[in-house]
Amino acid sequence: MSKRERKLTAPRIKSISVKGFRAYGAAEQTLKLPSDLTVVWGPNSKGKTSLAEAFEFLLTGRITRREFMASTLDEFADALRNAYLMDGDDVYIAVQMIAVDGIEHEIKRFLTGDYTKRQDCTSRLEIDGKIAEEADLTKFGLIQSLPPFQAPILAQHTLSYIFSIRPQERASYFKTLLEVTDLEGLRNNISDVQEELKSPTDQFLVKFDNCLTISVFKQTFESFLHTIPDWPTFSTKIEDAACALIEIVGEKVPENLLERFALIERILNEYRNKVFPIREFEYKKFTGWTPPSSDIWTQLDCYLAILNKSDNDTRKLCSLFDEALKIPTISGITESISCPLCGTSSALKPERVQFIRQFVNDSKQFKTAETAAKSALLRLIASAETLADVTESALPHFFKISTIKRREMGFTIARIRELLGDHKTECVKPWLSQIRPFSHSEIALHRKAKAVIKLVNEQIDGLTSILDISKLQAAFSTLEALCDTYSSEIDAYEIKAETLIKAINEALDAKSDIAGWQDFLTIAQQPQKLRTLLIERVACANVGKELDMAIRQIDHAKEQVLDDKFSDYSTLIQTWWERLRPDEPTFFSALKLRKGAKRTIDFKAGLSDKPDRSTPKLRDVIAVFSHSQLHCLGLAIFLARAQHERLGFIILDDPVLSSDADYRIHFNSTVLTELLKLSIQVIILTQDHDTWEELEIRYRHCGISNAQIYIENPAKGSIIENTSDNLLAKINRAKCLAHGGHPDSRKQCGILLRDAGERFCKEMLVNDQIKNCFNSASLTDYDHKTLEWLCPHVEQLLNHDASHPGKIEAFKKIVNNACHDNVPPNNSEMIYACGEIRFFLKEYLIR
Repeated sequence: MSKRERKLTAPRIKSISVKGFRAYGAAEQTLKLPSDLTVVWGPNSKGKTSLAEAFEFLLTGRITRREFMASTLDEFADALRNAYLMDGDDVYIAVQMIAVDGIEHEIKRFLTGDYTKRQDCTSRLEIDGKIAEEADLTKFGLIQSLPPFQAPILAQHTLSYIFSIRPQERASYFKTLLEVTDLEGLRNNISDVQEELKSPTDQFLVKFDNCLTISVFKQTFESFLHTIPDWPTFSTKIEDAACALIEIVGEKVPENLLERFALIERILNEYRNKVFPIREFEYKKFTGWTPPSSDIWTQLDCYLAILNKSDNDTRKLCSLFDEALKIPTISGITESISCPLCGTSSALKPERVQFIRQFVNDSKQFKTAETAAKSALLRLIASAETLADVTESALPHFFKISTIKRREMGFTIARIRELLGDHKTECVKPWLSQIRPFSHSEIALHRKAKAVIKLVNEQIDGLTSILDISKLQAAFSTLEALCDTYSSEIDAYEIKAETLIKAINEALDAKSDIAGWQDFLTIAQQPQKLRTLLIERVACANVGKELDMAIRQIDHAKEQVLDDKFSDYSTLIQTWWERLRPDEPTFFSALKLRKGAKRTIDFKAGLSDKPDRSTPKLRDVIAVFSHSQLHCLGLAIFLARAQHERLGFIILDDPVLSSDADYRIHFNSTVLTELLKLSIQVIILTQDHDTWEELEIRYRHCGISNAQIYIENPAKGSIIENTSDNLLAKINRAKCLAHGGHPDSRKQCGILLRDAGERFCKEMLVNDQIKNCFNSASLTDYDHKTLEWLCPHVEQLLNHDASHPGKIEAFKKIVNNACHDNVPPNNSEMIYACGEIRFFLKEYLIR
């Protein structure tokens, strides 16, 4: 397989083998391609298109017909694997080729997964028996073209593609084809950068731009729009603006910048409060609350455990026992003595003294635990009181004053709506909707805190009798949950209130002639951030101008390049068009970019009533070309692409419409001659028998190779017969007609079989003469000899079996009956005759 041949500029296909793919069955079928021109004939639905798509699948791993013809992709589910193939049988396409390195290689692709309703097909590509990738094909000269026509195959469903796609897709196709995508890619990259290069939109810059609308700031900051000064100068400008603002209102300017900001803030609030009591919205930040720590509950548990060990009456004797243990005779006792309290003789023993001592010690632990418990309960009270205090302080000031007082101050909903005007609904309504849940959550939390304080005090008062730790823990858990709710309501309220306060401040600033002051305070207190954002904005603006200039320059250069390349390619298409349809009054004129459009490419047709086509009227081809003319233009475009890309081979599936004989002669003669001059290997699949025969005669001098595709049994699939003579072709065509129901079909079958029988007999006689050393013997020696003359002379040569002479006579009788005016033989007889002549051909002539 590694036979070395001459160095090639393009690959040459030696054969293509198909097994189990679409129309092809379990038996491998091979089309041999020994010549630069191969023509394959087959009636409709016999496997020609399947053969073309097999080659397409080999190169690309898919078929374009699924994309072009299916209304939904699931219509092609299970479309690649032959329907009659047994489970487990391989499906593959293999090509033997001489690559550009001059070495013979095998390219083979296996179908590993057919199309499904939702997924693409899957496959495995092998080169010389080793797994490979599509990119490896380029090493052997198998250069794929642009999607969707990667493979150099032209089929009926692809001819109109370029006329039916959207303008943008058509433009992309030709720009890539004409190799101007580098410029297009550069332009797109610059355009992408342009989109990403967005000027900063930080609110700081919005506030800065607002300041520029005020005369006192505009004079100071306007230069920042184009040039940003160094940091010392920038800082000085900020200080100067603050001074100018204070001087306007007649105040003394403080030396310290922070003091200036504080003064501006105070002036600003005073101006606002003259119009509306904005300070009533103020409140202390809710700092949250930390629930009691676990050691508090531990101390209470410890106290309760000790309390449960002793009773209250016994604990009252603790001080008496403590004093008794201080008596020397008792503290140092070693033997029984009389009790000093009751005088009972020998009543006080050492063991009893030790018990008393232990009792006194336990009583002291109780006191310690009791003290700790009281301390823990006091801490619980402090925690609840703290929560009650912070809860109330987090309320805005207007919550804490009466309705009468708010009205006197002018803090009313009506006044707020009056101030806001058009903004009243979008700001006031959400704020009002949040006040009620905020207020309710505060009341609930505050009341619960007070109730918990009361509960803890009760526990302190009845420490030795009613202490209930679980009740306290449940109370504080409820308190914690209410605190979380309150915190959430505060957060929700702050969002709504912040929007409202901002809108009110803007309205107040406008009414008080202090608009922009707040914006100045915000940006002036973070000058480094402001300067950084301004530098970024100026830089973005400058780079944006440079990118705009670059895109304009690229567009200008691209238009010039495209004009030149479209002109050249248009000429190429026009040349192939003229070879197909010369001297027509309606003709292809140009392929060009539409004037003033960047993504629209037009096909122009010329209409002229003059023989020299002078002063033609230009129209879009879609509007004036017939279906036949569009078909020819699609073919011309394909051939121009093949020449432009220097393709090594092309496959044409029915390139000439069966209904259009007007340009068949031009295709068969001029077009194919020019393709062969370009050293392009051409494989033609046709259903037109006349074209098949004409090409065999016309290009016999080029060593044209012929083949046929037919189907005997649908379950076995399409069969490829490689032959360059008409004998087997006539037999196969006759067999297709033998099944026809109409008598005329059987008559035509008989005519073909009679011709095939005469050709068989002539070849038998020529072969016999050559065996007998008559080397000059030729088929022409028997011109005009009919079957009646030929059969008797051939019978003696049919010596493989004694029945063969009789069979040839029976064959002659059947076909003669079919050729005469009498009723033709039935289908069974015609099928029998086809089988007989095919048998004789294989038995005596095919080795």
